[in-house]
Amino acid sequence: MVSGSVPLLLLAPLVISAVLIPGSAQAADDSLNQSVQQLRRFPFQPDCDGNTQEIVACLWRQRNQNDVTLQRLLGSSALLEQWRTSRRQVCERAAAKAEGGSIHPIVWLGCENKLNAALIKEISQPLVP
Repeated sequence: MVSGSVPLLLLAPLVISAVLIPGSAQAADDSLNQSVQQLRRFPFQPDCDGNTQEIVACLWRQRNQNDVTLQRLLGSSALLEQWRTSRRQVCERAAAKAEGGSIHPIVWLGCENKLNAALIKEISQPLVP
């Protein structure tokens, strides 16, 4: 007889896929608030060095945290959403080479996080005389 926890462990990849993978593609068109709410549905704390789905969840969480920082720095939700739209278009193009592969969301969110980091640095960095 198999313990009750084993069937749950076997279902974990299915739950992760159902919650995260379809959502990550949909999350591209969501507002920051919608993206934050959707990520909260992830059933447990992801291991950022774990499997592909957990890495995606970590990158997604990082992107949302950076977007909150940018919203504060930009001082405008509307301006942030314009940035998110432009960033998504650029990163969709950059991630096209991985389309259909399991690393696609990693490439896509990695691109978004790199662009966010560059903008945060540019806005935050004082002018040096």
